[in-house]
Amino acid sequence: MGLFGKNTASKPSMSLIAKQCRVVGEFDLDGDIQFDGKGEGAILNARNVVISSTGHFKGDIHAEHVTINGLVEGSIIAREVNILSEGKMKGQIQSEQLTIAKGGCLLGENTQKDEPSLSVVNEEASKSKAPSSDSKQASA
Repeated sequence: MGLFGKNTASKPSMSLIAKQCRVVGEFDLDGDIQFDGKGEGAILNARNVVISSTGHFKGDIHAEHVTINGLVEGSIIAREVNILSEGKMKGQIQSEQLTIAKGGCLLGENTQKDEPSLSVVNEEASKSKAPSSDSKQASA
């Protein structure tokens, strides 16, 4: 039970790295984090990562959603990445969806994050075509 009688454990939390701060290390969190200052290391298991216009992060980011309006140097693995108009990404992005706003910049490469279910569907589609062509040959 929380401080005032409410259970706050289930609510996602936001961690904020202030503009004047510089932090180094591994950030293993279950919620959201926003960098207004500088960070270096690795961000793991985050839901949302925001690098604001004054923010700078150097290292690896693994998250559901990443929004960049400052500078990121390193690698990102995420479901969705948005580079805003003041955002710059130097490095590699592996994502299902990438959006770069006018003025935003990606110096590096982007690859599509693999989805196992898509390859299974494609293999099944190929297999389903093969028997139908065999059946046509058998009837001819």
